[in-house]
Order: sequence, then C-alpha cells, then structure tokens
Amino acid sequence: MELLRHDVEAATERRMARMIIYARVGTTAFLLVPLVSWNRLAAPWAAVAAAALATAAAVWFTHRAWRTATLDDPLLVWTDVAVSLIVMVVGSRAAFPHERNVVLTALLPFSLATSAVLGFGLGWTRRAVAAVAVLAAVWTASIYPNLTQKLLSDLLGFTLWFLIAMLIGRELRDLAGQTVRAQRLAEERQELLAEYKHRQESMRQRESAHRAIHDDLLPIVERVAGSPLLDPPIARAARRAALRARRFIMDERTTAFADLMAEVVESAADLGLELTHVLRVSEDPPPEIGEVLASAAREALNNVARHAGNPLGVHLYAAAADDGVTIIVRDRGRGFSPGTVPHGGGMSRSFAAVERYGGSCEIDSPQGGGTKVVLRWPGGRR
Repeated sequence: MELLRHDVEAATERRMARMIIYARVGTTAFLLVPLVSWNRLAAPWAAVAAAALATAAAVWFTHRAWRTATLDDPLLVWTDVAVSLIVMVVGSRAAFPHERNVVLTALLPFSLATSAVLGFGLGWTRRAVAAVAVLAAVWTASIYPNLTQKLLSDLLGFTLWFLIAMLIGRELRDLAGQTVRAQRLAEERQELLAEYKHRQESMRQRESAHRAIHDDLLPIVERVAGSPLLDPPIARAARRAALRARRFIMDERTTAFADLMAEVVESAADLGLELTHVLRVSEDPPPEIGEVLASAAREALNNVARHAGNPLGVHLYAAAADDGVTIIVRDRGRGFSPGTVPHGGGMSRSFAAVERYGGSCEIDSPQGGGTKVVLRWPGGRR
C-alpha cells in the first residue's frame, strides 16, 4: 500500500511539473515581442539580454523539472524567482521611462509564471508569500515612473497566479490521496468478496459432506453396529464412529480438542470402565498440545483399568479456555505409589511429553484412597 501511495503521489507531482514546464516555455516566447520594435527601444541590447537569459533559464528549467518530475525542488523554484527578477530589471532598461509600462507588458507573463511556480512548489508558506511580494515590488520599481492604473491589474495577477496554482496543487494532491484511499477500499472489498466466496464454497462442501455422511455412511455404520454377529469391541467401535459422525453433522461448533477428549471418553468403554465425564471446551489449545494432553488423559484411564482394581466410579473432567487447559482423572481404586512405576512406561512417556510442552502433571494416590491425576497446560504459549 505504501508503494501504491508513493506511485500515485509521484504521478501527481510529475503532472504538475509538466504543467509548469508548458507554462514556462510558452511565456518565454513573449520576451521576443519587444524586439519587433527595435528602433523604438532605448537600449535594444537589454531586450536581447533579457530574452537570452529567459530562454536559457527556460531550457534549464525544462530539463531539471522533467528529470526530477517534481516542483518540490528549492533550487528549481528559487532559481526561477531569481531569473524572473533579473529579467524584469534588465528588461525595464530597454524601454524609455515613459513607455516602460507598455514595453514590459510583454515580460509580464514570464514573471506571472514564476508566481505559479511558487504556488505549486512551495504552497501556502511564508517564504512563498514573501517571494510573491518581492516579485510585485520589483515589477513596480521596474516600470517606474510610468505608473498607471494597469499596475493594479499587474499586481493582482501576481497574487492570483500564486493563489490559483497553490489551490490547484492542493486539489491535485488531495485527489491523489483520495485515489489511494479508493484503491485501498477496492482491494479490501475484493478481499472481503474473496473471503465470502471461500466461506460459501466451504459451506457448500460441508453441506455436501454432511449429506453424504447422513444419507450414505451413517445408515451402513449403524446397521453394522447393531449386527449380533460382530464381536462386542468391534460393535462398540462402530457405535462410537456413528456417534462421532452424528456429532460432526449436528454440531458445527464442536472444536478439535473437544473431539479428541470425546474419543478419550469413548475409549473408556473398551477398557471396561464406567466413566462419568464433564467436558467444557470453549477454545482449542494448539493442535500439538491437544494431542499430547489427550494422549496423557487416555494413558491415565489405561492405568485405572490396569491398576485401580475398581472399574466403577471413574470420573473425567476436562476444561479448555483462553487461560489454559485442565484435565482431571479420578478413580476409587486401591491407589499406588508413583515412585514404583517403572521408568519409561506409558505414564512416564505421556506425562513427560506434557511437561516438555510447558504443562504440569500431578498425581495424588494414597494407598487405598484412589488416584487423582491432574494435567495442566497454561494458555498463551501458542
């Protein structure tokens, strides 16, 4: 976006520079007019010198402004002001005192263009206003003593050319800013439209997948799960798959971590545990964290099945929010001493993985008092 802003602003400055180039070149031709009345001039050499200086300055001005493509160039602006002042002073010497107002009329457009250069290049600044005032004062001194009512229109010309150029420059620069904002808005709308189309396509694909699962797959899986010919573990696995499928097509808000913990809960049936559970998932942890925590919770249930000696009264609590994850597995078995668990066993590997990811594992297992396993992972480490 910054590149776009730079390009638009540069293009605007380039257009303004070319506008002034055209004005500067065009007004230079007026200095040749006094040479037509060569015999009526008091000092023809002064008219030639003014025309030569103006022509050389116009060539230099054109070359520099075209190359730099900007009027925000102090050397360009102040050189043009200096040349204009010299042209007025030298040109005024070409005419007799009582005809200066007439002869210098041909020089006026060249000097007025300098006011426009100040308006475009410097804008409404104290230096620019002071320079316009100096131009007006030197013009008045140049035509003295041939002061007439025309002087008022000349002085008004210096002021208006400056003000008009300054206002045009401001409008063009504002237009450049509006162009950048409009293009930015258009890009944002294109992004929103693309996001909307992507969302619509995702919804369409999800609806198609839901229909396929509901109409084609679920009837088959549920029929298989109800078959008396299947082994009980396979039938239970089929029922769990059917439940997961129905949860998927009925609750789009289910999170990935909730699915993982639901599978942990469903696995308890295969272990022969009568499990009660509470799942409160409002925000997923990072995927790798969720996998590690779910694996540790599953291992805790495996330990209950292997060592507790009591498959009843097993409880699982899992909560995941923006402040972290907490999982508690509690049983009413005979308990055990954590120090007696062989190093490298399943519990050791799973719980150590939780700790490697910045979590913690607490085991409270008094002899004969059941076992409580608490897994925690703090939020904010994503």
